[in-house]
Amino acid sequence: MTIKKILACLAVTFSLSGCSFLYDTFVYQIDVVQGNYIDSEKLAEIEIGMTQQQIIYVLGSPMLIDQFDSSKWYYIRYIKPGGEEVQQSEIILTFDGNKLIEISSDNTSEENPLVKSPKVKKEPNEAAQTNDTKVPLTSE
Repeated sequence: MTIKKILACLAVTFSLSGCSFLYDTFVYQIDVVQGNYIDSEKLAEIEIGMTQQQIIYVLGSPMLIDQFDSSKWYYIRYIKPGGEEVQQSEIILTFDGNKLIEISSDNTSEENPLVKSPKVKKEPNEAAQTNDTKVPLTSE
């Protein structure tokens, strides 16, 4: 009797462990986006010696200000596209008084996986480029 119970428990355990594969394959998972997305163009605008107000104007407010050392600001980005692996990056800005003295960044070169590539605009055709295209007048 105990062997049947053990085999039944093992069968249930193995059958339920296979559901994780089905979950990842067939169940829709939402994209989880948290924090500040800072692209490389905005990060290039930041310079040593800028004030905190200037940093907030360019990057926005930080995700976290260290409660024990308020001279460090953290801009953290966390993205988990549905069913894919997590991408996390952070930028740490260190201030002396009101002036920026250090910038350290981690994984900021990665592009945002949730933003689709921009559509390329097509060149206008010849009719749109010429100025002598006229609509024929109707005769009365």
